[in-house]
Formats: sequence, structure tokens, C-alpha cells
Amino acid sequence: MILKKKIILASTSRYRAELLQRLGLDFQTARPGVDEKPLPDESPGATALRLAIEKARSVRAAGALIIGSDQVAECNGGAIGKPGTRDRARQQLLAMRGAGMVFHTALALYNSDEDR
Repeated sequence: MILKKKIILASTSRYRAELLQRLGLDFQTARPGVDEKPLPDESPGATALRLAIEKARSVRAAGALIIGSDQVAECNGGAIGKPGTRDRARQQLLAMRGAGMVFHTALALYNSDEDR
């Protein structure tokens, strides 16, 4: 017997939803309840992985496969967060000019029935 689990994307990002739509998957979206601030001394890659896992686990739904994802940009050894304001965006762009960027992307798949 094949059991079909519902798929939930733990994100309100339209870009992540578009990626799943391209795959032809039937899914729902849910807003994850996660504080996205990095922990002290946490590397950008570790932040992305921790947040992907926390986002997936924050959505409560029985019989579901829950997808959590996060991406953290790194420039000159430090994480680049969302600017929030136009002035902050300008400052970030000036600081990144001529520098290499690394994007740490993480994805977590949480099976709510098995709690793993």
C-alpha cells in the first residue's frame, strides 16, 4: 500500500514556491515561526542549516513531509543579512563591490509522523 503524504513548504517565499511548482508537486505553504538571527560565533553555513531545520520543525501538521530551507550570503568572511532599508541596502552593495560572494543554501525535509 502506498501512502501519500501531503507536502508543506515552510516558507512564505514566492521564489521557493515557484521552484516546487516547476516540479509539478501538490503542496501547501505555511509560515514558519523561527527567529532568523544567527547565533553568536555561528558560521553562515551553520546558520543556513540550523534555520532550514528549525523552519521545517516549526510547522505542525500530521501526516506531512515538511520542507524547510534557508540561504545565507557571505562576503569577506561575514554573513550578509537582509538589509531592511534602502540606505542599508546601499551600504551593503558598496561593501560588497569587487568582493567574492558565497551563498550557503540548506534544505531540510521533516517527516512529521516519524519526528525526524
